[in-house]
Amino acid sequence: MASHAIFCSSTFKKTIDYLYLMPLAQIFTLLLLPILLAGLHGWFTNWLAVKLLLKPVHPINVLGFKIQGLLPRRQADLAERISEAISREFLKEEDIMGFLKKVDPAKAMRQLILDKWEEKVGEFLATMPFLSMFVSSDKLDKIRDKIADIFSTEAEKYTELLVQSLESKIDLRDTIRRNILAFDVQRLNKIIEEIGYKEFNEIALVGLALGVLIGVVQAAVNFLIFHSAR
Repeated sequence: MASHAIFCSSTFKKTIDYLYLMPLAQIFTLLLLPILLAGLHGWFTNWLAVKLLLKPVHPINVLGFKIQGLLPRRQADLAERISEAISREFLKEEDIMGFLKKVDPAKAMRQLILDKWEEKVGEFLATMPFLSMFVSSDKLDKIRDKIADIFSTEAEKYTELLVQSLESKIDLRDTIRRNILAFDVQRLNKIIEEIGYKEFNEIALVGLALGVLIGVVQAAVNFLIFHSAR
């Protein structure tokens, strides 16, 4: 154990002494430059890969190759997959129908008639004030309540017909797909960049760290080769 520590210490001292005697130009060329270039290469490739996920929005030709961001290029495919996943796993058509069936149609219809009666009949009487001489407010209230009772009683039947009609016509998957296709890609890219800004930078830094590590290995190989040649 002690002999091993002595050997490592001696080897380290010889390496430092050898580096001290090397010209600065050789130290930069053989040791520092590979680390610098590999680090920059790792950072740039990861940064570029992240950017190419979102940009360019429209295809451009570079040396005969068509380049376009992954998200804009595959928007139709993404819309198809996302709409399928949402309609199958998260928000099913039967769930929407279930929500509609939970609504109390009688109460909703009665409240709607009462609200509209106050609004429309009030406007009508305001334009013809002489009618109030023949029809009292109590009589109007009784008429209103009678109409509300009739429509609220029939509301459940009409609600069932409406739900049945919707069940035959609603296409949740197609609706979601069309909305995704209609969404502005540049706006979507901006949202993704704002949300993933920190993670995108971390990906670039991971590339930098891996590049530096590879550069250190390359510098060590260069040093060994140069040292053995001497």
